[in-house]
Amino acid sequence: MSSRTIEDAHARVSAQVDALAEDMITTLSEVIAIPSVNPKYPGQVYDDVVGAEGRVSRLMAELYAEAGAEVECWAVEPGRDNAVGSITGRGGGRSLIFNGHVDVVPPGNPDRWTADPFSGRIDDDRVWGRGASDMKAGLVAQAFAAKAIRMAGVSLRGDLIVQAVVGEEVMDHECGVSSTFQHGYRAEAAVVAEPSGPTTLAVIPVTPGLLWFSVTVRGKATHSSMRGQTIRAGGGGAQVGVNAIDKGMLVFQAMARLEDEWAFTKKHPLFAPGHFTIHPGVVQGGPHGVLVPFVLSEYMTIEYCIWYPPQDDPETVKAEVEAQIEAIARTDGWLRENPPVVEWKLNWPANDPGESAADIVAAVSAAHERVAGNTPYQGPAQVAGFCAVEDCSFFTAAGIPSISYGPGDLRVAHADDEYCLIDEVRTAARTYAALALDWCGIVE
Repeated sequence: MSSRTIEDAHARVSAQVDALAEDMITTLSEVIAIPSVNPKYPGQVYDDVVGAEGRVSRLMAELYAEAGAEVECWAVEPGRDNAVGSITGRGGGRSLIFNGHVDVVPPGNPDRWTADPFSGRIDDDRVWGRGASDMKAGLVAQAFAAKAIRMAGVSLRGDLIVQAVVGEEVMDHECGVSSTFQHGYRAEAAVVAEPSGPTTLAVIPVTPGLLWFSVTVRGKATHSSMRGQTIRAGGGGAQVGVNAIDKGMLVFQAMARLEDEWAFTKKHPLFAPGHFTIHPGVVQGGPHGVLVPFVLSEYMTIEYCIWYPPQDDPETVKAEVEAQIEAIARTDGWLRENPPVVEWKLNWPANDPGESAADIVAAVSAAHERVAGNTPYQGPAQVAGFCAVEDCSFFTAAGIPSISYGPGDLRVAHADDEYCLIDEVRTAARTYAALALDWCGIVE
């Protein structure tokens, strides 16, 4: 195929993306206005929330049909529909999956938002609302890229598959992305539309791993007036009582020291120094049944979120954490006899496809550079590690090399007044369209 034919196809598709831009942003606003909070997110009442994910997926299914796709919708759990559109190629090209998730996290306290969290409000340069960055902007941009290819009259050689799935926000991949494999949807590469910043569009070939664990320390209750007896020389010590919060703070401090050590020992070339951390996210403690300070606390539990490098074995990370807790327990008489209890609750695996993703990394980078001229995103694409976790891990584990690239900013994802910049959505849509032409190939 001549370079002139290829350039003509790219020009026509890019022009069509621009022609659809206003409709794309209006659609994004409508999608944000659907409060598709994941019903399994902690603190939600499942029956009160379930169903909105399916509404978003069905809207996406309509867009996929407009792009000329054969569409299938299904739900592993009622009301939680996935939607997949298949645009069958003419043959001789590589296949590609565009993927995004429809579920969002709860908005938090709506009083801290300047407008309704699900308003979908459009300003001159951005669209506001929960899910704008994470990740409805990318989801909609992928659909409109596919629609622009059809409206430009360009046929692909390889298959293009566009997906809207549930469950990502709580690692409920069995209901979402993993069920697409069971339905037979596979390709030679996948691009997930997560916000790939955190500050600008980037190509993301790796993600960290995520571990969630709790550590609980037991105390011994007595009247709070006996505190001096329990901690001062000459008192009765543990025979009288033990404040679990005092002992829990020993564990807290030990974890903070390990985190400081990790700043130097846990590194990856695509992540900023110090990215890998041990986050104490929830602390609970007190006397059982009566949360008043008049009794020495009987328990303290700290819930931790660990971000570990993609090359690390999660079992090795777990052993390192447990060894640190055991070491601090050996320094304290009460903890030696009553060791802290560690409970491992979740491991979201890292994504590290390695050389198997080299071609798709190069293709997305080239597509971005092709379309980003004269925009704030011009120049070679930045290649970086993703700050958080995402569904790429499950694609790669299923044998489909997966990376991410998408509009949005992780600094506002899960935060009050979430938004996405309109120029970023448009640039991402152009990139997706150019990638599909280059990766799948076009028919003369």
